[in-house]
Amino acid sequence: MSSEPNEPIDADGPIVQSAIERIEAAFDLDSHVTPAQAAVTPAHAAVTPAQAAVTPAQAGVQRLHNDLRSLLINRITELLARNPEKLMAILYRIDVKEGAVNEIMSKSFPTEVPIHLADLVIARQLEKARTRAEHRSSRDVQGASE
Repeated sequence: MSSEPNEPIDADGPIVQSAIERIEAAFDLDSHVTPAQAAVTPAHAAVTPAQAAVTPAQAGVQRLHNDLRSLLINRITELLARNPEKLMAILYRIDVKEGAVNEIMSKSFPTEVPIHLADLVIARQLEKARTRAEHRSSRDVQGASE
């Protein structure tokens, strides 16, 4: 669909953290994973050359994203089965594009719908967090020049 699930996430901690917090709040998730915890790699974990090129901060953000994504997929699966109206209300409230949701619902295999919706939610929340940060920094620059 419109979002690539494995697309790299930038290591802008405050932006990513803002998106994560808003997703957790909207979907009543409690991931219990902090960026510091996500940065810890088990000693037995194999490291590929691609992973070796990633900074510890980026690896932590990626792991945090994957944990959140798994929780979100499970929550969306539950809502689809038990309360699809609530799911649609949440998607509307967090401003996920209705056309993208409709496309996912009509063109995806049923088992893939929660995965695509989770990726759409994460991409939208990251986009909103980046926009908030840009507006905040442009206001700060404007205020400093006056």
